[in-house]
Amino acid sequence: MQDLNAQLDQLEADGFLLIEGALSSDETKQVRDHIFYAREQGWQEGLNAVGNMWFDTLLDRKPEIYAPLVGHPSVKPILFAMMGQQCQLRSYRAHINPGKYLQEWHMDFYGYWNEKRATGNHRLAVQPSSINTTFYFQDNVPGEGHLKFIKGGHLSEPPHLYPRIEHEKFEEWCREQEHVVLHPKAGDAVVFLSHIPHQGAKENDDMERCNVVCHYQTCAMYEGVWYVS
Repeated sequence: MQDLNAQLDQLEADGFLLIEGALSSDETKQVRDHIFYAREQGWQEGLNAVGNMWFDTLLDRKPEIYAPLVGHPSVKPILFAMMGQQCQLRSYRAHINPGKYLQEWHMDFYGYWNEKRATGNHRLAVQPSSINTTFYFQDNVPGEGHLKFIKGGHLSEPPHLYPRIEHEKFEEWCREQEHVVLHPKAGDAVVFLSHIPHQGAKENDDMERCNVVCHYQTCAMYEGVWYVS
């Protein structure tokens, strides 16, 4: 419990938490192999301009492979301690970055600050929140790949979001801030608050890079909430 409380304190203070060795080597290989199998089958939804190929149907297609990542034992104590019985899986998405990849600076839950602002005007409204768990299947070591966060980016509302996002100005602001750079390895997981600005990237275009992202929410979010997936 003491270690868990320390993890929760770090997650709240930093906005993210790196869990080394979240998956066993067998789990890591099995999921990695099946993600690339999914590409061979043409199950991807698309490939966007920044080099990100995404898959939204793998949990339905192969639940025996992908379902164990939902509430995986490596992250479940953190999710439950943060959200309790209100924890819900919002979305499940796998990614492959087949070539050059530099993700745009973004937040997974853009509407966090809008919802916080609106909640104050309604007596019974509950502030919605969301947590991301990302599992990695290759070594994102220096020279290969990384994940960047804005230091303290979850603690105050970034500029250029309200009343409507100005993407170029927001990204420029993100680039100018102090960053924390993580290099998760195969089998690691990163747990982070979904409203912290972040950016993933490949430093080596030839690296095979894939991951699985599960978003969890604390309460039912209406369809119009400003959420990425």
